Amino acid sequence: MSFGTSTNRLHFERSFAPLDAPDSFELSGKGLSLFLDKPSGKVVTEDHVNNKVAEGSTFNSTFTILYGRVTYNFSGPAVAGVVSAAILIAPTNDEIDIELVGGLATQWQTNIFAPAPFETKPLYKTFSSLQDYPHGPKTVEGTHSYTIDWSPERIVWSVDGSDVRTLRAEETEVNGTFHYPSHPARLQFGIWDASTPAGTSEWARGPIDWESAPGRMSAMFKGIEVECPY
Repeated sequence: MSFGTSTNRLHFERSFAPLDAPDSFELSGKGLSLFLDKPSGKVVTEDHVNNKVAEGSTFNSTFTILYGRVTYNFSGPAVAGVVSAAILIAPTNDEIDIELVGGLATQWQTNIFAPAPFETKPLYKTFSSLQDYPHGPKTVEGTHSYTIDWSPERIVWSVDGSDVRTLRAEETEVNGTFHYPSHPARLQFGIWDASTPAGTSEWARGPIDWESAPGRMSAMFKGIEVECPY
């Protein structure tokens, strides 16, 4: 489905639901803009975190898939502390992630989560990996097609048609348990402020410096394609 003035709004609204206020996004001829707005009042930075977090914008699909190929065509701002994300997420907290971290603008990140019942903390860095751009604009600000190809045996991430990472199910064993996503998942995409807590802010190269950052930033989604060949 392409996003623009020719988008069938009924089909769009049946397929995707906003999780935030109606003014947090706009569907126009350019695509689907998801906004991140500066918090009202003074934002104070202390110990590398902000005391206020900006309102972002997130959409969920109204449907789930269990294995398949999903392509997100989008771009995000190259501003430290801002994250634009396109993921698959299950009620069990299984995740397959594509993340554009504004403070690392020349690369993009891939990750998975499939927490075991006995684990008290997510394995944030265990399966995380940085990817380069083999084609086109080599920055998150450029529009790229990011694909998650998910089967029972492996996940392949690609950008602009080039495979950049393969993670096999047998490679996800930690603490005697496999951490491979295997539950029906929704599509979720959005933009958010990673200025707190401290660990998140550090990962996102934050916090956002609102003295220099625009008061409104946006992730631009041009379209999403879903195939279920498995």
